[in-house]
Amino acid sequence: MCQTSPLKMEMAQTQQAEELEPHTFLAFVPPKGDVCLINNLPPELLGHIFELGSADDGIEDIPPKDDRKMANAKDIHDHDAEVKEDESEEGNKEEFGDKDESSQVSLPFRFVVPQVCRHWRNIAMSTPALWTTIEVTSATRPPYEAVSMLLERSKSLPIDLYLYCAFYKVKDDMEPLSDADLRFLFAMLIPHIHRWQTIVVSLRVCQLMYTFLCAVSDPAIPAAPRLTAVELYDYEDIAHFDNSPYPSISKHLTLFGGSAPLLTTIVLWGVHVDWDQPWISSASNLADLELAFHSEDVRPSWAQISTILRSPSALQKLTLRKSGPSGDPAGWLAVGCPTNPSAPIQLPHVTDFGVIFHSQAHAIGLLRKFCLPALKSLVLGFYDDDYTDLVHELAGPATSLSLAQEPRSLLSGLESLKIAGLPCRTECVETLYSELRNLTSLNISLVFLDQLFLDILSTPCTLPERGDIWLPRLVTLRVSGAFVSTLRDLVSTRRELGVPLSSLYVEKRCYVLDEDAEWFKENLETFELFDGSEDADYDELDEEYDGDDVDMDEEYDGDDIDMDEEVDDDDIDDWSDT
Repeated sequence: MCQTSPLKMEMAQTQQAEELEPHTFLAFVPPKGDVCLINNLPPELLGHIFELGSADDGIEDIPPKDDRKMANAKDIHDHDAEVKEDESEEGNKEEFGDKDESSQVSLPFRFVVPQVCRHWRNIAMSTPALWTTIEVTSATRPPYEAVSMLLERSKSLPIDLYLYCAFYKVKDDMEPLSDADLRFLFAMLIPHIHRWQTIVVSLRVCQLMYTFLCAVSDPAIPAAPRLTAVELYDYEDIAHFDNSPYPSISKHLTLFGGSAPLLTTIVLWGVHVDWDQPWISSASNLADLELAFHSEDVRPSWAQISTILRSPSALQKLTLRKSGPSGDPAGWLAVGCPTNPSAPIQLPHVTDFGVIFHSQAHAIGLLRKFCLPALKSLVLGFYDDDYTDLVHELAGPATSLSLAQEPRSLLSGLESLKIAGLPCRTECVETLYSELRNLTSLNISLVFLDQLFLDILSTPCTLPERGDIWLPRLVTLRVSGAFVSTLRDLVSTRRELGVPLSSLYVEKRCYVLDEDAEWFKENLETFELFDGSEDADYDELDEEYDGDDVDMDEEYDGDDIDMDEEVDDDDIDDWSDT
C-alpha cells in the first residue's frame, strides 16, 4: 500500500489552511446589508442559548433576607405592550420605550431578549423554560401582571417561586404588604401548586406567614407532586427566642395535602408546623434539612425529630440553628427501640452538620445522639457562655454504633470547619486544632473568638506526631475581625515552612489597603474580600449578641388577625372563594 510521506501531508494541510483562511474569521467580519448571521441558527438552538443566558441570572444564589431589586410588574407589563406596538409600527425594530436613562430599570436576561427583534421575541415566547422563575418582592403589588404573564408563558412546566417580602429596603412612601395583597397573590399561584418545584417565602410578619400556611393547607388543595424545595423564613418569630408569640399558629394545618414526595430541601426559619405531617415526617428523598429559631415550646419532640431524620436515606446536610429536639437531652429516648431507647440516630450520609445558638448541654446532647461517620464539614456558632466541655466532647471519641470500630474524634475526619463563635478557655484552641489533621478549609470570626484561633496558625506545633505546624493541610482561610499585618505574617510564615495557603478571603471591615491587597494577590492563588453581612451565621450572631430589639409591629399596617383564636374550618374554606 502506497503511503503518503509526512512532508507531503504537511504541505497538503498547509495548502488547505491557506485556501480556507479568507473564511476562517468570517464571524468577525460585519455582514453586509440587513443580514443577521445568528438568525440562521435553528430556532431550537437559539432558544437553548436564551435558556443558558437566563439561567445565569442566578436568583437562587441571592440571600432571601435581602429584598432585591427587580423590575416592577408594571414596568414589565408596559414593556410587553410596547414591544407588541413597536412590532406593528416598525416591523423588525423594537425599542423599550421612552424611559428616562436616569430611571434605568434593570431587567433579567429573559426580558431583554424579546427587545432585540421580532424573530427573537417569537422564539422567546415559544420557549416556556425562559419563564419558569417567578419572583415577587415587597415593592410589587396587585394586580401582579408579571406573575400572571409568567404563569401563562411557562405553560405546564415546573415553576420556581420566590416571595421576598420581608420589608427590607422598601420605599418610605409605600405601604407595607398587607394580608389582602398576599391573598390576592396566592389566589393566582395556588391553582398551579401541582407545578411548584421550588417555593421560597421570606416574610417579616408572623401574620403574613400564617396567611401563606393557610393558603397551602386548604382541604381542596391537592398534593405537590413536583415540589423539591421548601424554604420559609419568618423574621418576626426569630426575634422571640424564649417563647413563640403564636405557639399554636399552624399545628392544625396540613401543608401541600400532606404529600410532597420529591422534597429534597426543607428550610424552616422561625416557622413551626405540625411535625407529624407526612410531607416532613416521611420525606424519604430529603437531602438538606435546616431548622432555625424555634423556641422551646414549638420545637419537635425527640420522637418527632427521630422520625424526621430516620426517614430519608440520603440526608447529606443537617443544620440546627437554635432549634432541634425539645426538652432535656437526658430525656431524649429513641422511638422503636424498646431494648435500647437511648440509642443514637445513625446518619450515615450526612457530610455537613451545623449546630448554632445552643446551650452547651444541648449541643453536647446532639453530638452524643447523632452518629456522623461521614462528616466532612462542621459549623459551630455560640456566645455568652463557656463551651470548654463542648470542645473536649468534639476532641474525644465520636458517637459510634460499632464497638469494633476504632475510636476517633469527630474533628479528625473534617475537611472544613467554620467557627462563628466559641467562647472557651485558651488551652482549648490547641485541643481543638490538634484533632484537625485533615482540615483544608477554615472559616473563623475573631469578632467572637480569641485571637489565638488565628495566631496559632503561624506558630510551631509542640504536640508529638502532629507535624511542625498546626493544621498542616490547610489551604483555604476565610476570616473576619483580623489585623491585616497578622494575616501577612501568617501567609509568609506558612509559605516559608512549606505549608502555604492558596486562598484567603477577608471580611471587608478588616480595612485592607490597596497595597496590602496587591501583596496578597502576588503571594496567593486567590485573594478576595467578602461582606460579612451576607453570612447568616455571623450576621445573626452579631444581632443576638448585641441584643438589638426590632419592633416588628411598626412595620405592619395590614389586616389584623387574632392568632390565638381557634381557627374555624370555614376560614380555611374561604380560600376556595378568593
